[in-house]
Amino acid sequence: MGTTGEPLTVEGVHIVRSGRGPIPTWYIYAWRGGPQVDKVKQPKKPKLTKEHLSKIAELTTIDRTQPTDTIAGAIWNYRQHDAWKTLGDGTRKTWGGHLDLIEAKWGKVPTRLFSDPRMTPKVVKWRDSRSATPRSADIGVMVLSHFLGWARLQGLVTINAAEKIPTIYRRRDRAEVIWLPQDIAAIEAVAGQPVIDALRLAMLTGFRRADLVALRWDEIGDFAITRRASKRSRGKRYMARAPVTPQLRKLLDDLRTRYRRVGVETVLVNSHGKKWSGDGLNSSFDDAREKANGKTGIWHVERDPDTGEEDRVAKRIHDFRGTFATILLTLPGKRLTDEEVADLMAWDAKNVAEIRKRYVDDAAVVVALGRRIARATAVKHRVKHTTK
Repeated sequence: MGTTGEPLTVEGVHIVRSGRGPIPTWYIYAWRGGPQVDKVKQPKKPKLTKEHLSKIAELTTIDRTQPTDTIAGAIWNYRQHDAWKTLGDGTRKTWGGHLDLIEAKWGKVPTRLFSDPRMTPKVVKWRDSRSATPRSADIGVMVLSHFLGWARLQGLVTINAAEKIPTIYRRRDRAEVIWLPQDIAAIEAVAGQPVIDALRLAMLTGFRRADLVALRWDEIGDFAITRRASKRSRGKRYMARAPVTPQLRKLLDDLRTRYRRVGVETVLVNSHGKKWSGDGLNSSFDDAREKANGKTGIWHVERDPDTGEEDRVAKRIHDFRGTFATILLTLPGKRLTDEEVADLMAWDAKNVAEIRKRYVDDAAVVVALGRRIARATAVKHRVKHTTK
């Protein structure tokens, strides 16, 4: 900490948010896994006061090696272990936030209490308390289970109280969710050019967000884009591939004209000419989607034919993969099979078949029927006119 009039700074201070309401609780720790300095209930992340800094200064003289007799100490040791360090960067980033919540919930609890089977219902109750975001609630239990599995192997607990707890998130099949022309027009009306560029590239390649922001110019060939995908499937990375169609070629030509900083080799750049981060693109996309259609957003809506009840899901960047599938299925020339499209996209052929039926074949039938009706009406009109 400074002593010459410069701003006081502290490295490693750990602040954890608990609760999703408008006024959450914030826990300030001297360092990750360290002792609690303060607990504050307020809307925004708290700033460190002189009192906080003074207390942290005292605590930093303490040996940071944490005993494992409390959950907070055990979590600190878990983060130093290879079981944590060998996880992927993305996994550690996602799981780290859940570990923070676990620490905020049970940090002071003696580790040995998790050897009691009666802790399992408490874990279930914690999961259910977060059911407003079921996917996140399930991930929290999974992270806790992974941590307790490590703790069991270290002899800190005798059972894994979070193991084999059923999930509450019910994953819906999003194969039928795609971006329609009116959706694309709505978001492009409010989005900045860097976001529009990213969405158009997603629509014409079918790439996932991580591959969109990481795609480099040297991965683009004359006829195809080929890159080692960021996402793993069954522990292995698959190849993200896309044919360079005339539409995509035109877009790539446009993207080459964007301002970019020296040394930036990614195809997409943000408004500062830098490489997008996945979170940065997602945040900008979310803002634009919320502003679209007069701030009503962009939704996929299903209506139950019997009850009339609506099921609404917000459209995501990932749903441009479905739009890309429709582009492949309607390319002029050779008609691609469901299996060929599925292989290109690392999808299941049944998902492609559903998109073909819903957005290609059924649409074609409706258009053909409309043309037949129009022709019949025109003929009837001409016959009626000539007989007068």
